[in-house]
Amino acid sequence: MSPIATIEVIATGLWVYAGLGLADWGLRVFQSERGQHIASVTGLLANLVPVMIALVVVVMVGAVIGLPSVVVIIALLFPAGLGFGVHQSLNEMRETRWRFEAGKLALAIVISAAVIWHRQFA
Repeated sequence: MSPIATIEVIATGLWVYAGLGLADWGLRVFQSERGQHIASVTGLLANLVPVMIALVVVVMVGAVIGLPSVVVIIALLFPAGLGFGVHQSLNEMRETRWRFEAGKLALAIVISAAVIWHRQFA
């Protein structure tokens, strides 16, 4: 497997995990009281801002020192940061249950495998 294909597989998994987390977050916000919606969005943004600042810093440093693979770093850091921020927001909204997290991770792997298979063979 080539390095680009490996990065594509990892990025696909990270995007799917972040998407599942956003779906869970959105469902929990929808089920919460109406007065909590703004606080939930603010909490999500508060968890995403530091990660995105780190992404910008990495891109700037990469551009300054001349890294040719900054795009590859962005392809992995952006969905990883999104997934991390959403996961942190979910942990603030509810009690963490490892069984649920393992199920979400397993679902992300299955969906990622289906997406990758579809891109390669269909």
